[in-house]
Amino acid sequence: MAIQKSIEDNVGVTHTEAYVKVSAVHVGTDSTSLSVNIYHNAAARSKSDDTSIKNPFIEERAWVSATDHATFFADSVLKANTKSPISQAYAWLKTQTDAFDAFESTPAINWTSGTTDV
Repeated sequence: MAIQKSIEDNVGVTHTEAYVKVSAVHVGTDSTSLSVNIYHNAAARSKSDDTSIKNPFIEERAWVSATDHATFFADSVLKANTKSPISQAYAWLKTQTDAFDAFESTPAINWTSGTTDV
């Protein structure tokens, strides 16, 4: 599970087939954070050969608001047999206009459009 999207990096280079992977989700009783790695493309992530994995051009953590935690990550939501913390992290991310707005090193990314599940 991942997202493919055109993303501009912090030096202005556009990665038209960027590969976005949620690398970790930390769910608490009333809060959630997630770590995201963004690679140039799927080949740079290279799922088939760990020795071919390139460094992501963005590695960030996002904090989910209390309201969104209740909507996407509450225990009652995750107990549904089709929900996992990872799948919910992608669902939440696709509702955000700038999930990493606290970091000046990461450009604003509008996740609400132009995303493809891969």
